Amino acid sequence: MRGYNLLWHLVRPVLPMMLARRAAAGKEDAGRLAERYGRYDHRDDLPDRPVWIHAVSVGETVAGVALAEAMRASGETAPILMTTNTMAAAARVAALPPDLDVTHLFQPLDHPGMVAAFLRRLRPRIGIFLESDFWPNLITATAATDVPVAFVSAQLSGKAAVRWQRSRRTAQAMFGAAQLVLAVDRLQADRLIGLGAPANAVDVGGSLKLPAAATRPDRKLVSMLRRAADGRRVLLAASTHPGEDEAVIAASQALGSGWFTIIAPRHPERGAQIAGLCGAAGIAAAQRSAGADAPAGDAIYIADTLGEMDSLFTVADIVFLGGSLKPLGGHNPVEPAACGLPILTGPHVFKNRAEYSALSEAGVVSEIADGDSLAGTARAICGDADRLAAIATAARAHAAKAGKRPAKAAKLCLALVQDR
Repeated sequence: MRGYNLLWHLVRPVLPMMLARRAAAGKEDAGRLAERYGRYDHRDDLPDRPVWIHAVSVGETVAGVALAEAMRASGETAPILMTTNTMAAAARVAALPPDLDVTHLFQPLDHPGMVAAFLRRLRPRIGIFLESDFWPNLITATAATDVPVAFVSAQLSGKAAVRWQRSRRTAQAMFGAAQLVLAVDRLQADRLIGLGAPANAVDVGGSLKLPAAATRPDRKLVSMLRRAADGRRVLLAASTHPGEDEAVIAASQALGSGWFTIIAPRHPERGAQIAGLCGAAGIAAAQRSAGADAPAGDAIYIADTLGEMDSLFTVADIVFLGGSLKPLGGHNPVEPAACGLPILTGPHVFKNRAEYSALSEAGVVSEIADGDSLAGTARAICGDADRLAAIATAARAHAAKAGKRPAKAAKLCLALVQDR
C-alpha cells in the first residue's frame, strides 16, 4: 500500500483543480465537493453509526436500494448511509421514499487522510461494497477500525482480475479484509478467493441488480398496441443501441405480415434516428414520443418514451434484449423473465453473464447473431405452444428465485453487526 498511498500524496495538491474541472463538466456536484475530502461541515443531517452501503453509479445503486429495502423488510431500524460516485446515482438515492431512511454522501476520495476523516465522522456499523468498486484504502481502513466488511453482488471482469494479480500484496490486503463475500456466481467466487478473499467467507449470492417492483401497465397503451397488432405475434426489441436497430428492422421484414414489431431504444432520444432507418428500408414507423398511435397494419412502432416497459412486456410474445449484438455487455434479463417471456440476445452479455447462463440452461434465453437468425428463432419459438409454456414456467421460476436474493444478503450482512 505504500506505493499506492505515495501516489495519492503526490497528487493531493492538484485534487482541487481536478474536482473543479469535473464539476464544471457536470460530473461533480459543485456544492458538495467537500464530501470528496471527507469534510461534512455543510451537512447537519448525517446519521451516526449507520449501516453503510457503497455503490458506484445507477446500476450498483439499484442493487443497493434492493438491499436497503430488504433490510427494512427484515425489521432493521438503524439508519442507512449510501455512498456513490456519480451524480446520476446521487439523484436516484435522493428520490427514494423518506420511510426508507437512506442518507446519501459522495464517496470520499481514496486518499488515506480523507478515508480516515470519513470513518471518524460516520462510524459505520458495517461497510457493504457492491459489485466491483474496490478501493484499497476505503476497504482496508474500514476493516482496521474493527468495522465488518462485506462484498455483495460481487464480481470482477477478467481484465480487472489480471490487474489486481499484478498488485498481489495490495489485492490480498483488500480482498482478505472481507468477512463476507457474496459473489454473483461460482466463477466469480473462485476469482475472488484467488485474489485473497477468505474461502470460508465466500458464498454465491447472485446479482442484486434486479428490476424494481413492476408498475401497473398503462391500459390505454396496452389496448392501443393490441389493436395495432390485430392478432399478429408481437416482437419487442427492448433497450436497443446504435447498430442493433438495423438487425431488428431486417428481422421484421423477414417475419412478414404475421408479426408486429415494437422497438424501444435504450435512449429515447434516438427515436427519430430509428424512424429514419425504417424509412430508408421502406417501412412506415410512428413514434410514441410524437404522440402518435400505431396505425393498424404498420409493421413497426417506435416506443421512444421512458417508464413504459412494463406495458410493452405485457403485449409482447417474445423479447430481444439490446446491448448484446454490440459489445456493450447486455441488459438484465430478469425483468422480461418475470413476465414469462422468451428472451433473444446477441453474444455480448458479459455484464450479466451469470443471469444469462442460468436462463439459457433453463431454455428461456436463445442467442442470435443478426436479423435473419433473430427472425428464424422468434418464429420457431412462437410456433411451438408447448415450448412457450415451458419457457414461461422456467422464466417466472428464475425471477422468483432471484427476487429472494436481497433478503438473503440482508440477513447475512446484518448478522455481522448484531452485537455492534
